[in-house]
Amino acid sequence: MKGKSTRKKDVNKLRRNRLSARIAVITIFLSLFSIIVIEASFINMRSIIKRYDEILDVDYTIRELMSSVMSDINKHESIVFHHMVSGEPAERRALMNDENDVRLRLKNTMSTLEEKVKTTHYESGYHELFSDVTGYMNNADIVIDLSRDREEQTANFFVRTMLSPIVNSIDGKVHTLDSMISKDIALTKTDVRNTTDMMRLIMRLIMIMLVFGTIFTVFYCTRISREMVSHDLLTGVLNFDELIRLGEKLGHKKRLVQYSGLAISIKDFKFINQEYGSNIGDIVLKNYATILNSKLERNEYLARNGGDNFVALVARDRADSYLKEIAKVPVDVGDKMGLTLTTRCGIYPISETDTIYDVINAGVIAVSETRRSGADDFIWFRRERRDEMFRQKDILNGYRKAIAEEEFVVYYQPKINLKTRTLCGCEALVRWIRNGEMVPPGSFIPVLENDGKVQELDFYVFDRVCRDIWDWQRRGIQPVRVSSNFSKLHLHNPNFAEDVLNVVDKYGADPYYLETELTESSGYEDLDAMIYFVNEMKEAGIATSMDDFGTGYSSLSLLRDINMDVIKLDRTFLRDQADAKEEKMVENIVKMIHDLNRKVICEGVVTEEQVEFLKRVGCTMAQGFLFDRPLSREDFEKRLINPYYS
Repeated sequence: MKGKSTRKKDVNKLRRNRLSARIAVITIFLSLFSIIVIEASFINMRSIIKRYDEILDVDYTIRELMSSVMSDINKHESIVFHHMVSGEPAERRALMNDENDVRLRLKNTMSTLEEKVKTTHYESGYHELFSDVTGYMNNADIVIDLSRDREEQTANFFVRTMLSPIVNSIDGKVHTLDSMISKDIALTKTDVRNTTDMMRLIMRLIMIMLVFGTIFTVFYCTRISREMVSHDLLTGVLNFDELIRLGEKLGHKKRLVQYSGLAISIKDFKFINQEYGSNIGDIVLKNYATILNSKLERNEYLARNGGDNFVALVARDRADSYLKEIAKVPVDVGDKMGLTLTTRCGIYPISETDTIYDVINAGVIAVSETRRSGADDFIWFRRERRDEMFRQKDILNGYRKAIAEEEFVVYYQPKINLKTRTLCGCEALVRWIRNGEMVPPGSFIPVLENDGKVQELDFYVFDRVCRDIWDWQRRGIQPVRVSSNFSKLHLHNPNFAEDVLNVVDKYGADPYYLETELTESSGYEDLDAMIYFVNEMKEAGIATSMDDFGTGYSSLSLLRDINMDVIKLDRTFLRDQADAKEEKMVENIVKMIHDLNRKVICEGVVTEEQVEFLKRVGCTMAQGFLFDRPLSREDFEKRLINPYYS
């Protein structure tokens, strides 16, 4: 059976090669024939067009010049006649001025005409015309001299016997040249028309040949495609479309669940292409796919999903053994050269409700995680991982609607002066009310942070804060300073400070009641940008604070370099029963912050013991559930009116 299958593949391959060769020969022949015929036609057409251009540039110009010569001769003859019959000296002088103008114009026209007829078959006719014009001018001079000497009879004799015959001769020669030009123009137009008709006929013949050639090519390509539609051209394994068709068929028969879906790729394949070139890369892919395919058993399938990516459907109980076989794949690339390829693989155990699309997507996600992890080349994709992916996608898809419909709501968590037990500030926190339920911040803030959308959300919150402060002041409610959180991503925006101040100006909020809060880690990523932002805020009268102080490694240097107004101690500093060393350490940190003229506050206070601890170490401000959870705007207004805590 195996031998018959191999022979059948060889026969199909030979048939495809023959068909491909026929298509190539026909296509090349039609292309060359079309190019040669079109080029020859264009050369002929170019010659006719050149001649037509000459007609426009030379023949019509010559015709105009000859018409001008004849007109000037007639004018000159009229001037000579009037000179003969005129008896007034003044009129004769005017006539002589006109005669000089006509003579000069006639000279220039003849000179231009001489240039135009050079090297043309009109040149001999021009010389005859020139001879007559010259003879006319000489005899005209004699007539004018006789007229000036009052010898009218002799002058009339010269006009009748010499001047008039020459004028008639000039007129005849002009008409002769004009007839020659008209004939040449008519012949050229006929040539252009005939050539155009011939070109049109040739183009129609070419189009007919190309149509028949296209039909022939499509016919043979269809035959080839029927044989090749299910397999990848380079590697010979199933292609993606065939995998989908096969997976849907297995799904309908409830057999897809018997498999594990494997998304397979070559580790660092791009370096093979860079090092050895794309030709070697193709050989590697082909041989790699052959080896992967050879490791499969009956009713197991391998398909190429583009590039160096493959998808395999392997029997569920064979997945582990197959992975061991393909973990390291030796590949021969010719010239006694071989490579050992390491496989990346995302494995997905298929459930009864999965479609082939679910299998492919899950496998691709899993293999992508192998790249991010840097350690595991094989990762099993569990349903929980996919559910988390869908949850994140749902958050991102719902975010734009939430912004537009103001589903995000600002809550305020009070800050307490521990000495007086009074409200001394608050922190603005965002809550998402979606479909009537509150979405926990920890479930959507990290997703928006990773996607970059948290920057827009930060300004959404800050906008509401400025609006609320303006509203409280307008209504006579005394606000407290409100701190708004900003992601470290904002530091990559060179206009960050300007954008903050634009929101403040939008509502005319009092900067005294505003505080911008950045995390300690922000300073590690872009210290210069953070320093610039803090200085801009300070110049505008807006306070700044550092959140999560003490969680990093360079906290003390940040205190030195960044002139922030408030330092917020991380809740990890709190101890209900701190030993003497811990308490002394926190006390010295608080003292150092105070010595630097900064305020200090601790978050996460939940017990009275923690309050007493903070008092002992000198920290006089705190926030936490012991005093208040984050409050809605309406509830926080009540706290502004009654700022005392028992």
